Amino acid sequence: MKRLFLALTFTDPVKEALVSIQPKAGAGLRPISWQGLHLTLCFIGKAEMESVHQALSPLQAQPFSLLFKGVGQHRFSGRSVLWAGVAPCDGLMVLRQRLVAVLEQAGLPHDTKRFRPHVTLARCKQGVPQSRIARFLKQHEAFLLGPIRFDAFVLYSSDTRPEGAVYQCEQIYPLTDTDSPILPDSRT
Repeated sequence: MKRLFLALTFTDPVKEALVSIQPKAGAGLRPISWQGLHLTLCFIGKAEMESVHQALSPLQAQPFSLLFKGVGQHRFSGRSVLWAGVAPCDGLMVLRQRLVAVLEQAGLPHDTKRFRPHVTLARCKQGVPQSRIARFLKQHEAFLLGPIRFDAFVLYSSDTRPEGAVYQCEQIYPLTDTDSPILPDSRT
């Protein structure tokens, strides 16, 4: 069993734009690596990859475009993350709802926390000066990127290491331009 999650991955130009606004490392502040930049759709946790793949394979949703807008901070247990926000997007929400429904129907684990779409840019340990965080938030409050079109989502595995999580793309699932249901093969 592997630790799994579903996410949107970015092209190099999108990653370059996100990296360009990341705060610099130091004094308890760790920017997310180039390879680690993604937008989590649903955290699954430890599960059998084949079971997840079988559940996701028939899923259909349409491609959509996202607008990245602004930055913010989530705080928890004395630590925090700095993130780039996402403007409201019906296509993203439909995809998320379908992913959760498919995982539930298959009896697979998934995160039940409220979905707040964002891209984590940096992690902050306790003690990072709030003035430094406030400067970052003020400097990038008008951040705008996109619209960026997404025509696939990705199943990732995650390996937690002392230097941070390492993500491996396990499977890419295309989004199609049709919402028609998959019908059984009429020849059977």
